[in-house]
Order: sequence, then C-alpha cells, then structure tokens
Amino acid sequence: MSIRNLVIGPSTGWLYAKEIFSLTQQAAFLKTTGANAVEVCLARWESEDKRMLSLKADRAFGAKTFIHRSLHLPDVCGLKPELQIATAKKAVALCGATTAVTHPLKVGGEYPVESYERMIAAGIPLAIENMDRRKDSGFNLAELEVLVASTRCKFVLDVQHAYEHDLGMKYATDLLESLKSHLTHLHVSGETKDNIHSLVHKATNTKTIVEFVGRVLAAKNVPLILEGEYTTFEEIKREIEFLTGELTSH
Repeated sequence: MSIRNLVIGPSTGWLYAKEIFSLTQQAAFLKTTGANAVEVCLARWESEDKRMLSLKADRAFGAKTFIHRSLHLPDVCGLKPELQIATAKKAVALCGATTAVTHPLKVGGEYPVESYERMIAAGIPLAIENMDRRKDSGFNLAELEVLVASTRCKFVLDVQHAYEHDLGMKYATDLLESLKSHLTHLHVSGETKDNIHSLVHKATNTKTIVEFVGRVLAAKNVPLILEGEYTTFEEIKREIEFLTGELTSH
C-alpha cells in the first residue's frame, strides 16, 4: 500500500492551552512540523471566548497555508441554538473550514437532531464523530447511521475511540464500511497505560492504529487530524514523520 500526497496535521487544542492564540504564530510553528492540515478547536460557544476572538483577529489558516482546515465545535446541546449557529457559521468562515465536527451526545435521552438540521440548513458543514467508551452515547453504529442519514451530516472516524470499543477493530471496520461515503477525515491517536490520547509513535497500540489507518487510506484518501497529546513542536514533527513513513513506504 502506498499513499501519495498524505494530508496530515494536528488539532490546535494544545496551542491554545499554551496561550498561543495568534493564528499567524500558530501557523508559523506548525509549518516547521511538516503539517499541511489543521483542526481548530473551539472551547465554548460564546463569541467573546479567547479562541473565537483569535479567529476574528487573524485569518492565517487559509488554503495557501494548510490544504485541509477543519473546525472542532463544542458539543451541540440543543440550548441557545441561535447562538450556536451564529458562532459556528462565523468560525467556519473565519478559518475556512470544510468540516465542523461535534460530539454526538444525547441530551435528555435524545440526540439534538433538530439543532443539527438547523446548523446544516444554515450552511455549516457539520460532521459527527464516533465517541469513546467513557461516553454513554455517540458510539452505537445503528444510531450513528440514522443520524447521518436523517441529517445528511458528514462523519469523522476517530480511530482510537473505535479501538477502545473493540481491540480487534471489527467495530472500526464496520464504521468505515457503513459510513465511508460520508467520511471527511480521521482523528488519529493511540493509547498508553496512562493516556488514552497518546501520540501514535509513543503508543502501546501503534501497530493496530497504523494498520487500520492504512486500510482507510487505501479505501479513501482522507486527511489525518492528529489528536495525540504533544507538548513540543518537535513531538508533533516526529509524529508526522513517523506516520508519513509508515503509510507511504509500503
């Protein structure tokens, strides 16, 4: 298997956590890692949140900087839908995102389908991702199929989340086969004894994660958004080099 033109890059959550809010500064740092993709992470729906303000102040995440730009929204809870729609629509425009992913979690025993539909009707490129084993919803395949079919949203396959539900990766394979036509990108990380969001090259399940990502890319060449926790730019550079080597050398 040989994948050309691998599109790969990290989530920006760590950059914001380090108080690096300038997108120009973020972009300059990330380009040194070899990243050609990025996922901007909003923490809250409020328009005056520091992360949202950083998007308003600077548009450094354009197509010339990163091939793929996605946005990770806070959970859509069904409350204050007008605020959520306005914030999401503005953030998508500011960072040029082609996907706006959110956690599909039930509220009062039901998924907020109406809120999803209203966001999509407003032109927001909404996607849902499969959730990890700590959540009580958002991972049942049949429910995800219904959500995608009924709202016509996109799908992001979180490989580590799928692994947590089935170490043999049959569940991950079922997600891929069922929702491949809606798949927009992957969330990629691994796990260690103490961390369920490890960089893949540091993980205990490296082989399983890499093999499955390779299978996905052979079926549909989608971007990889790296969600493993990193503390330096050198670490994310190493992750990109490792995965690029593993996925393009065979």
